[in-house]
Amino acid sequence: MLTPLRAIRVKCLDCSAGQWSEVARCVIPDCALYPYRFGKNPRRSGIGPKNGRFSQNTQTQSGGLSGSVSN
Repeated sequence: MLTPLRAIRVKCLDCSAGQWSEVARCVIPDCALYPYRFGKNPRRSGIGPKNGRFSQNTQTQSGGLSGSVSN
């Protein structure tokens, strides 16, 4: 089963004669699928941790790994 974003990528590839380079150079910015052609949802940019991990600032603020230990 395809995810919605993967289905969009497949449709874009079909529209671009099977060439990924043509998907990247799409000349139809009015297409409803255009912002999603790389398999990413642009409306979700900045949501969630980067690279599946918390940022360094989050760890230090919560007393994470980079804090000093005192007895």
